[in-house]
Amino acid sequence: MYRKIRVIVLIVIIYFIAILAKNLYEYRVKTIDEAIGFNLDNVYKVEILRNEQPKITEDKEKIKELTEWLRGYKYKMSSTVKGKIDFSYYVINFYSHVENGFIAFDKDNKK
Repeated sequence: MYRKIRVIVLIVIIYFIAILAKNLYEYRVKTIDEAIGFNLDNVYKVEILRNEQPKITEDKEKIKELTEWLRGYKYKMSSTVKGKIDFSYYVINFYSHVENGFIAFDKDNKK
C-alpha cells in the first residue's frame, strides 16, 4: 500500500517539476531568432504594423539591417502579451519561404 502511494506521489512531483521547467524555459530571455522560432536569415519580406498602418519592405538590405539591429537585444516573453494581438503594440511580421512569424513590442518601454 505504501509503495503505491509513494509511486503516485513521485509521479505527481515529477509532473509538476516538468511543468515548472517548461514554463521557465518558455519565459527565459531569448534571442530574436529563438523568440520568433526560426532563423531570420531566410526572411524575404517584413511587415511592421503601427497604429493599424502597415509598412512592408522586401528590400534585402533593409531587412538585414533590421534583423542585425534586433539581434543586438535579448527578449523575454510577457505573460500579458502571449496570445493577445492588439494595436497598442508594434507588431513585426517576418515572412520566409518556409515559415512565418511575428513579434509584438509594447509601446511603453518602462525600465
